[in-house]
Amino acid sequence: MPVIDPAVSVRLGAPGARRLAGLLAEVAHLLEDPGPLRLDDAQADVLGQGADRSELATWTRTLAAELRTKL
Repeated sequence: MPVIDPAVSVRLGAPGARRLAGLLAEVAHLLEDPGPLRLDDAQADVLGQGADRSELATWTRTLAAELRTKL
């Protein structure tokens, strides 16, 4: 997974990328889930670092999908 920033370089092997994609998809689910397992607003705020819940859910789901296409 390339990161376009001259100061940053990240390399993930396929197992790590699969694991990260699964984790990101699960976070998206927990942000969107209306049930009792839903992340509360405080948890979403910490994870999102200022992004709102729906933006964070979309971002995590999109990144998970992008990682899966690279595998």
